[in-house]
Amino acid sequence: MKKIVSIFVFMLAFVFNANAQEQKTVKELALEDTKLLSEYLEIQGDILNDYTALFEMKHETLLTEGISEERKQVLADVIQAKLFASMPQDQIEKLQLEPTLLEKLKRN
Repeated sequence: MKKIVSIFVFMLAFVFNANAQEQKTVKELALEDTKLLSEYLEIQGDILNDYTALFEMKHETLLTEGISEERKQVLADVIQAKLFASMPQDQIEKLQLEPTLLEKLKRN
């Protein structure tokens, strides 16, 4: 009986450890968003740090427990406004031509 219990405890610990490793941090999610944006618009330089900070704020807010759909919509509008405020017009137009990417950057 002790062996069965110890095997069960071992398997349970392994499952918890595996799940903990699968979840990405806010920083990793923000870096993924920044990478997508920088590759599509061919952006380089210090502005990438600003975009990373913006996306970190987005993911921290989205991970808030009990966030409403209305709050998510407001956040998406703020993200889009801040993105467009820091871009030249040609980059804004190029990003608007790719609505799936824009939605991912604003919402996911």
